[in-house]
Amino acid sequence: MAEVALLANISVNLQKILKNKITVLSVLAFVVALSCVFAFAGNTAEPEIQEISSTESIADEVETSPEIFAGYGIYVDGYFVAATHTSEQANNVVAASLANRVASFGIDASLNNSFNNSVEIIFGDYSSETYVEDIASLMGESVFNYSGEQLPVNLSVTSVSTYSENVVLDYETKTVYTDSMKDGTTKVVQEGFNGEGIQTYEITSLNGVEISRNPLCLEVTTQAVEEIVRVGTSADGMTTASLANFVRPYNPEDGLVISSYFGYRWGTNHNGLDICRNGGCFKDAVVAASAGVVINAKDSRNGYGNCVIIDHGDGITTLYAHLNQCLVEPGDIVEAGEEIGLIGNTGYSFGPHLHFEVRIDNVPVNPLMFVDYE
Repeated sequence: MAEVALLANISVNLQKILKNKITVLSVLAFVVALSCVFAFAGNTAEPEIQEISSTESIADEVETSPEIFAGYGIYVDGYFVAATHTSEQANNVVAASLANRVASFGIDASLNNSFNNSVEIIFGDYSSETYVEDIASLMGESVFNYSGEQLPVNLSVTSVSTYSENVVLDYETKTVYTDSMKDGTTKVVQEGFNGEGIQTYEITSLNGVEISRNPLCLEVTTQAVEEIVRVGTSADGMTTASLANFVRPYNPEDGLVISSYFGYRWGTNHNGLDICRNGGCFKDAVVAASAGVVINAKDSRNGYGNCVIIDHGDGITTLYAHLNQCLVEPGDIVEAGEEIGLIGNTGYSFGPHLHFEVRIDNVPVNPLMFVDYE
């Protein structure tokens, strides 16, 4: 029916063309075109239909394409372990892993513990598959990454602690050579005693095993006392007679006063001379009566106050008491007339003065046997 209608339509159009006196050439062209239309009618190829994937295949393809998120990656010795979404989570993971390793080695958790490895938290873009819920479980005796692959690293723990112990401080021995004693003879003029102290160490351990111990500080509780030994170098040596002319330990230009002499006084023995000066002698200079080695220079705490004792060899010592200040130290070698202290009023004293003693084998003798104060 459609073809009949089409022919009728062509006929009407042909009549219109003829009426309008169209040339024969135009009619022929129209007929040829019409013939081509009929020639290809019904032979048009159907379009190719492509096969479309099922809904399940599309979903699978989406699921296997990981997304990228900004987060914080955890690295051990440069190897990537896994990622977290926040820095707080990453820090908590590292802390939990460290606590687990500390416990596994039996280390005191209160110590200064840290990983011996390089453990870093780095911000960046990480695939969704690298975000793991329990990362701390991956960082144990062996270290694994997010995919379960074992990494070539071992997590070790360094611990730092302090330790203190009582120690003995050995005394030192000082040898003084002198021609005031015969050659080859020796005398201990000050006995040495060991001291005591508390030594504190910094101890570094690896996985609970000590690897180093470094001294930090030493608290001295009892000071060691130096031993002083005199060694004679003289062929003749010093004798008591050779010491008969000591110099005056205190010799002001004027106003010299001997306020108390050697002997019985106030119901007891007075073992030396008390020397002062009219007009006051506070902080006047005191000198060594003879050459020797200082064996004491401190507060004697037995009534003498600040006191200097000098050993002159051959069992002879001199003592200078109640000083305001000692100007020498034990072990110092002094010459006759050398300043050793300043007159004071320390210890059992009623006013500034110098208490001066001479002793032979630690027995007090009259200083006027050696010093000319007449």
